[in-house]
Amino acid sequence: MNIAPIFPTPIAYFFDFISSKERLQLLDHIKNIPHKSHYCIDGDGLSTHLHQYNFLDEKIKNRIQNALDEYNETCGNVPSRLENAWSNIQNKGSTLIEHTHPDSNVSGALYINVSDSCKLYFHTPNPYVYFTNKKTLTPYNYENQWIGVKNCELVLFPSWLKHGNNRDVCLMDDRIIISFNSR
Repeated sequence: MNIAPIFPTPIAYFFDFISSKERLQLLDHIKNIPHKSHYCIDGDGLSTHLHQYNFLDEKIKNRIQNALDEYNETCGNVPSRLENAWSNIQNKGSTLIEHTHPDSNVSGALYINVSDSCKLYFHTPNPYVYFTNKKTLTPYNYENQWIGVKNCELVLFPSWLKHGNNRDVCLMDDRIIISFNSR
């Protein structure tokens, strides 16, 4: 039997996207920016979403743009430009509610301060997979899949793809991620 993986969803990740020194500088800077509550974080967590702060230097912005260019070229997308970035800080007991990024093409997350067990869940865009009878779980009938993420890594994905923590409760304080959109 031959299987054709129709409609694959490209998720790109870049290891060691920033240096440890850059990570620590961002960590210190982000902790000193005022954060506010955000509807996508349930529990003890805050965000700069909707409150623009310029915390990324030009070198990192250019690297993100180069990664976006590579992703879009690989996926056959039209070019997109980095539009906005924000930081999220989660503490013990919080969760990141599943969500999408409307009015964007490609979204991303840069991991600044996460534990070794940190995961990013992606949920199937196929609304009918929930109605299938499953004998065993396979990549063809998963309702969600996750990737493990580490400090200094960058993850890019289509903005329409629902993502979050899948109700996993944050087990650490100061879990910090920079998120962004491109159009």
